[in-house]
Amino acid sequence: MKIEVIGSGALGMLFGGLLAASGDEVAFWTRTVEQAATLRERGIVVKGQDDSELHIAPKIFTASPITEATENTRQDTPDWILLTVKQRHIDASLLSGMKARMGNNTKIACFQNGVGHIEKIKTSFGGNSVYAVITTEGAKREEGSVVIRAGHGATRIGITGYSRFANLAKSGSEKNETSKKAGESLVNRLEKAGFESFLSNDIDKEIYRKLLINAVINPLTALLRIPNGELLEGEDRAELIRQLCEEGIRVYQACSIPYDSDMNAIIADVCRSTSTNTSSMLKDVLEGLPTEVDYINGHLVEMARSVNLQVPGHETLWRLIRALPT
Repeated sequence: MKIEVIGSGALGMLFGGLLAASGDEVAFWTRTVEQAATLRERGIVVKGQDDSELHIAPKIFTASPITEATENTRQDTPDWILLTVKQRHIDASLLSGMKARMGNNTKIACFQNGVGHIEKIKTSFGGNSVYAVITTEGAKREEGSVVIRAGHGATRIGITGYSRFANLAKSGSEKNETSKKAGESLVNRLEKAGFESFLSNDIDKEIYRKLLINAVINPLTALLRIPNGELLEGEDRAELIRQLCEEGIRVYQACSIPYDSDMNAIIADVCRSTSTNTSSMLKDVLEGLPTEVDYINGHLVEMARSVNLQVPGHETLWRLIRALPT
C-alpha cells in the first residue's frame, strides 16, 4: 500500500516508520527542509518501554518538505494520506501541498486533537473520503528522529459526519460499504505494523468523548505544570475536574451530542492510565509554542454560546492558556 505521511512529529514518525518497516511504501512530507534532511540522513529510531530499539533505515522510505510536493502521475497516486500535524499547521501552504499529491481515490486520515479540522479538510477535498483517527498510542519525540513509544494504545478509524457540531444523525449517509472496506484496508495495514486498530461505526461520538477528556486534562496540566496522574491528587483538583466535566455535559445535552453517563470516571481512568504522560498542551506551553486550546476549550465555549449557555470554567481556562507567553 502506498502511504504518504504529512508531518514528522512523534505520531507521524511512529506510525509512518512502523508502516514502512512492515513493508508499506511510505513517503514523509515534512513542514521544514531540516526535518526532511534529518529523516533522510538518520532514518527513524523507535524506542520501547522495555529498552528495545527498532532502527528504521532511511532507504525504505522517502522524505521531502511539503513545499516541494509535486503533482502525481497516475501511477504515483497514494492510497492514503495520514495527516499528523497539529491543527494550527493546517494552513493554505500545507493544503496546497496535499492537493498536489492527491488522486481521485486517495483517502485522508486525520490524527488531530480537537474539532474543526475535519470540516476544513472536507471543504478543501470534498471528492475524497476523510476519516478521523483517535489513538491512545503514547509517543514522545526524544531528539532528531528518535521516538519513544511510551505505551501501546488503541487506534480507532471511522468516516465522520459533516456538520458544524457533528449532527450525528446525518453522518450515516457516508458510512457506505466502499468507505467501510477502505477503512478496513488501513486497519489491516496498521495491525500488520503492530498497532491495535479498529474500524469505528460511531467515530463522531468518540471524537466528542475525546474532546471533553482533552478539555479537562490538557489545560489543567498545562497551567499546573504537572503530569496527568497528579490531577487526581487533592480535593481542589477533583472539584475542578467535576466542574469542567459537568459544564461539557450540559453543552452536549443542549447540542444533542451523545455522551457517556460516567464521563467523570472515564476522565479519572485516563489520568491513571497516562499518569506519567506530559499532555501535548503542557509540552507546547513548556516549549513556548502556541497550543491547541482554541480547538478544544475554545470550541466548547463556541458551542455553549450557540445554545445560550455559560461555561465559566472552560472559558477561564481558554483565556488563561491563550494569555500565556509564546
